[in-house]
Amino acid sequence: MPQRQNLEKRIPAEGTNLTAKERALLPDPNWLTEDDADAIMSMRAFKQAKGKSYSLAEVLRETGITLERTSAASRASAVPKARSRRSA
Repeated sequence: MPQRQNLEKRIPAEGTNLTAKERALLPDPNWLTEDDADAIMSMRAFKQAKGKSYSLAEVLRETGITLERTSAASRASAVPKARSRRSA
């Protein structure tokens, strides 16, 4: 069986604006993957927020999106329609 190839797209870390500390966190300090970049961007956002985290409800409120909370049983899509019986 052939070995599984690494299909993950990578870019050279030299062409990025990573700090030395961020680069040290990478599994391979010479290459950056999308997952690595996502983690670094999250760390930067958390640091910029000075450690304060926000709940989903707070973020939705700030963006003007309202979230209605209803039980799943009361939603029409969760309640199956009554089946009609076929007549013979």
